[in-house]
Amino acid sequence: EQVRIPAAGFTLAATISKPESAPKPLKPGKAPAYLLPAVILVAGSGPVDRDETVAGIPVFAQLANGLADAGFIVVRYDKRGVGQSGGRGESATIQDYADDVRAVVEFLRKRKDVDRNRVALVGHSEGGLVALLTAANAKPKRVTAVALLATPGTTGGELVLEQQQYLLDKLKLPADEKQSRVDLQKRIQAAVVSGTGWEGIPEAFRKQADTLWFRSFLSFDPVKATARVEQPVLVVQAERDRQVPSPRHGQLLLDAAKARKKQP
Repeated sequence: EQVRIPAAGFTLAATISKPESAPKPLKPGKAPAYLLPAVILVAGSGPVDRDETVAGIPVFAQLANGLADAGFIVVRYDKRGVGQSGGRGESATIQDYADDVRAVVEFLRKRKDVDRNRVALVGHSEGGLVALLTAANAKPKRVTAVALLATPGTTGGELVLEQQQYLLDKLKLPADEKQSRVDLQKRIQAAVVSGTGWEGIPEAFRKQADTLWFRSFLSFDPVKATARVEQPVLVVQAERDRQVPSPRHGQLLLDAAKARKKQP
């Protein structure tokens, strides 16, 4: 089912996948005899459409089909400024993307075939950060569970340096050249966060890095966000992930979830 979801002054274009045996109303205009739980798929970083296609594989389309077969209503959507969705992605922050997810939650809660007390978020990569922030700012009855797939367990700043080191380890460069690149990356990140210290940094690097999104990503701490989440949390992490290149990220998130004072 193709739908358009009202957001902050624009609409998100989305696809809803439903089980083949989805309940039907006994009378026109009435709610079905029973309602289905719903899942919202939240995509990772970059201009990602609703299918989140990677290496020719429509990851979210396949995941949506599997979840629908398991009995869920599933929503996947083009991120703001991508595909058929309105809005502008170049100026969006993690908080803005969380606002978009909240709009999808409210849209689902008004549908007559959805159990409004069973709406879960499934976030992939940066989408996991967005899902955490959405859940942390929502009442448990509005968002009832969160699943984190390949989600960073450190600040974005730490993750970027880890990704850089992962790539540098595969290059045959002198040690001093590798250290020089790391030092430059640290200077760039410090300048993005503080707004100062751009002297001596190539303008091309500043154009690429000095954005609202990157600033929000560098300083976002998923462990602190998890501490504010009252809903059940599922953490799924792979050993061969090259974007979140260590299973320790999953362990950090799991430890943060278990350390919450208020366990769901």
